[in-house]
Amino acid sequence: MSTSTPEPSGPPSAASDAALQRALADAVAAYGARVREHGEIPPFPADRTVTSTDVAITAAAMLKASEIYSFEIAAMFDV
Repeated sequence: MSTSTPEPSGPPSAASDAALQRALADAVAAYGARVREHGEIPPFPADRTVTSTDVAITAAAMLKASEIYSFEIAAMFDV
């Protein structure tokens, strides 16, 4: 059961950044496809704690990179 925050493994490098970016892109694409095809599932397993700060940082970066703005989010969720 992993509930701790992973520690960085040394200073960032172009190779480690690229590997992290590929892993995140793969996970986002797989999660999106799964939800579209089969319905909602929780994004994190029950035995894993992800901090709200980490979620906010990641979500904000993903929204910015995808050029999605707050009014579009409101339209998606009908708020």
